[in-house]
Amino acid sequence: MKTSIREKVLILIGVTWIVGGAVAFLPVRNFLLYQLGPISPRHRELVLIVMGSVVFILVCWGLTTITYRRTDLVANLNLLLVSIVIMSPLLMEITLRTGIAIGHPKFRTPGLYANVLSDDDYYKLRIVWGLDNIDKEMAESADLNEFQRSSSGLAYDPILGWAYKRTPQNPLGVIADTPYVLEAAEGSVLFYGDSFVGAGKLMADKIPQQLQSLLPGKTVYNFGVPGYGLDQIYLRFKQSHDLFKKPVVIIGILTVDLDRCIMKNRSRPKPYFLIKENELVLSGVPVETNNDSYLKKNPIGITSYFGAALVQFAEYLETGGNLMDSEHRRGEIERVSKSLIEGIVQEANANSLDLRFVIFVPASGGGWRKAFLIREIERWGIPYLDTEPVLIESMAKPKPGDFASLYYEESGHHNKLANGIIAKAIAEHFFKHPRQ
Repeated sequence: MKTSIREKVLILIGVTWIVGGAVAFLPVRNFLLYQLGPISPRHRELVLIVMGSVVFILVCWGLTTITYRRTDLVANLNLLLVSIVIMSPLLMEITLRTGIAIGHPKFRTPGLYANVLSDDDYYKLRIVWGLDNIDKEMAESADLNEFQRSSSGLAYDPILGWAYKRTPQNPLGVIADTPYVLEAAEGSVLFYGDSFVGAGKLMADKIPQQLQSLLPGKTVYNFGVPGYGLDQIYLRFKQSHDLFKKPVVIIGILTVDLDRCIMKNRSRPKPYFLIKENELVLSGVPVETNNDSYLKKNPIGITSYFGAALVQFAEYLETGGNLMDSEHRRGEIERVSKSLIEGIVQEANANSLDLRFVIFVPASGGGWRKAFLIREIERWGIPYLDTEPVLIESMAKPKPGDFASLYYEESGHHNKLANGIIAKAIAEHFFKHPRQ
């Protein structure tokens, strides 16, 4: 008997049910276990049983479709199921947009729709959904004295985007605990970077401050600013180093600072660089002062929240849940970062500056970003310190420990112990300070 077109379609649908069920088992199981977090062996077994049952049903239905493809009941049921599958994206889009509209926190989670490391939309969503309060991000702390409180607030900067307030008592807008007078004396150490340079629950906990105590006769300036990308670090370095006479310049780079340099907004507008004819071109300046007006000119780029969620889900599957392994926009990140590192080196060479690099990594490790940084820094022959092996070595002496124990769980920054280890390593590695 000749096979009709309807039967051929049903055979194809039946094979799709079988293959789809078998192929989807592992990634969906892994995703569910990841979302559930730590669960008991009994519950884990229950998840596997449910998933296995679903696969079994899909395979059986696929075989049933192929075997009984001539019956109207099977044809009609498959038409219904296929219609549901086709309509599911639309229904999911409506569900997501409804959840977002009513303000449900499960739906208003930017990480569901955008990459936190390198997507502007992640931070635009935070702004629109009221998840950021940047005016209070440097709130006063009981651990800060009066001078620290008056100097610690972040202020708008037309070139940098944001920076610490400059005052007569703090003319550089650095992280400091006492007033100072800027002098172009030799022996200064300028430490640039993001919050990994500036972080510490107490002023004395911070890496530059701990380094200061190890280097008598030198003044260490803490130029760390929260949220900075490599582009902003480069700009801050360019606009301030000539205030000093023959300083030692330390550029601290957290691996994800590379991702930030391709972004135009991180909860507030920021400068960024484009590469035109192999040259860095500063863009986005003067930086927009207001998020509302910025968003009118640069609206959220997501057209389908379900589609965006699927992209993030695929990225989760690709990285096994470790976002630091993501290669999202890697080519663009490496291209701009390479030019920025070259710009830093050329600026230092043109001004006869003693340049050093310090590489920081998050608790999950450095990955391809660290390998890229090391490769580029070594290409220029600039001394550098990779803090990851330094910290790993410290855990074995005097006792083993967990690498994550060197980070504050709530913020992901190095804790006082880790900052002290890094400060001592910098003093020894760059300044030949004797090991203690």
